[in-house]
Amino acid sequence: MTFYNLKKALKPYSMAIVSVFISVLSINIVSIISMAGKAEIARELDGVGMNGMTVCAYNSYNENITDINLYNILYNCNDISRLTPVLYDLSYVQFNTGTEKECMCWGISPMAEDIVNLVRIHGRMLNQTDMDTNNFVCLVDENVALAAYGRSNITGKDIFLSVGSGIYKFEVIGVVNKTSNVLNGMSGEIIPDFIYIPFTVMENLSHRKGLDQIIINVSDENINEQSIEKYIRTNATLNSGTRLEINNLSRQRETINNIVDIAFMALFAVSCVAVIVCSISVATSVNTAVSQAKHDIGIKISLGASKTDIMLEFLFYSLIACVTGILSGTFAGTLALAAVNIINKSAYTFDYRLLSRGLSATIFLAVIFSIYPSYQAASLTPVKALNRE
Repeated sequence: MTFYNLKKALKPYSMAIVSVFISVLSINIVSIISMAGKAEIARELDGVGMNGMTVCAYNSYNENITDINLYNILYNCNDISRLTPVLYDLSYVQFNTGTEKECMCWGISPMAEDIVNLVRIHGRMLNQTDMDTNNFVCLVDENVALAAYGRSNITGKDIFLSVGSGIYKFEVIGVVNKTSNVLNGMSGEIIPDFIYIPFTVMENLSHRKGLDQIIINVSDENINEQSIEKYIRTNATLNSGTRLEINNLSRQRETINNIVDIAFMALFAVSCVAVIVCSISVATSVNTAVSQAKHDIGIKISLGASKTDIMLEFLFYSLIACVTGILSGTFAGTLALAAVNIINKSAYTFDYRLLSRGLSATIFLAVIFSIYPSYQAASLTPVKALNRE
């Protein structure tokens, strides 16, 4: 069969090719959105670590008694890979420009950089020397820098921060990414501007004897809250009325991921409507092809062609049309993915699970919807097929 003959035979199937193309392209787009969305959500959730937990201790009066002793006990636990004490309080920051802003002041340790997803933009991060010598240094998020000076790099500038009952001068040693969603959720406030200082400095200036929370990452996903609580009670001197509250953030992450999966499956289900429409279009195209080829069908039957031969011929052309639409739709989807990666400077991929299901459903339904009109073509009698009414 020459290319010209194939092109002529596929002409009645042009609507089917376009429908399959649109269907496959929509599945590709949904697949890209699925993987891009999951990647971005995972990036945000990585801020709490794969096995993140928060630890607090309360006495019988429900007062928070989390302190540095509990932190030291957890620090010596082999099952904990990273941890940071956390102090936080609503504060005000003043700049030499005269600007004053409300902010959330966080007292953290150097390990918080990895645990709560702080990304350095300018300058340096807090280090252990800052903790040990109680240096009056701070990190500000990019929102603070932009609001005060109209630029993100303000390292070396001095700010005046209210901590406890006083106002103290701090040197900005670094600028980090905008508000950590992890800490934002912990604070219970929607405050876009965060400032980070050594927790030892905040502890001294605010005259606080305890910590608000301790955030930990465990070394093995099989380590649960019960294991951590058992370790604490074994190694710490706790009153009988002491209550330990250990919140497993990884379980929240799993719940969020499940909700995201359900949302994208719902989006995929919507795209499946296009698959059904394209299948109907394929059936319509086969009907059109049968109507236009009735004379040829009559001749072929008169010359001895069997019903199976006639039926397989139309199924073959509908399959070729379907494959053409799939290949062109996949090619367009690949171009769309490349464009997204170039624009966002990312490395997203297709959600191959959704993609394979969508393509399989497209091929299956297209073939199924082609069977009946192909069977009708094969059932024509020579007299009826050659009738030119």
